[in-house]
Amino acid sequence: MKNQLLNIIFTFFLFFLSFPPTFAQNALNEADIENYLATLPLIAAIVSEEDTVPNIEETNITQSEISRTPITDSLEFAKQQPTYPKFLEIVENAKFTSPSHWADVGDNIMMAYSAFYLKSQETTSTSNIEAITRDLAEKLANIEKNQFISPAQKQLLIKKIQNSMALLSDPNYINSENISIISPYIDRLNSLFKDYQ
Repeated sequence: MKNQLLNIIFTFFLFFLSFPPTFAQNALNEADIENYLATLPLIAAIVSEEDTVPNIEETNITQSEISRTPITDSLEFAKQQPTYPKFLEIVENAKFTSPSHWADVGDNIMMAYSAFYLKSQETTSTSNIEAITRDLAEKLANIEKNQFISPAQKQLLIKKIQNSMALLSDPNYINSENISIISPYIDRLNSLFKDYQ
């Protein structure tokens, strides 16, 4: 279970960290979290009706442009779907001021969720962080020595890993107040994510 969580967190790092790592998260509150979680089954239902899953090409997001705001980034794709009016209705009924507000809450939940598992009680936070840092360092060394990828691909991967390593020491992430705020919802989030896998 621990190794599986570390793999999930590592994947999160590689795919959502293309930009400089310093950032500030907005503080979550109970009402926004509850409202956001309540929308997920409703949105999953309309997505299953559409039977369409966004990909990088469809959302016009290139690999070098993928950010740490995957929920926000998916809004552009959502706007192109016939189910978008239903999505807007769900967001409005959940008392969000706009789709951007809804997505911002979702992004902050995901960042806090990943940080929670880095600091989980299964192991000490230091050992979790050190394990991922070692893994990242090994991957960085392997990429730097790899002669079978283009210079552009190599620089992109190097940038992603360096940003990931920097994030691990960023107090705005690893010591975010949102970690404790999200803690009571971890089991619920685990269940939701398992349902939508």
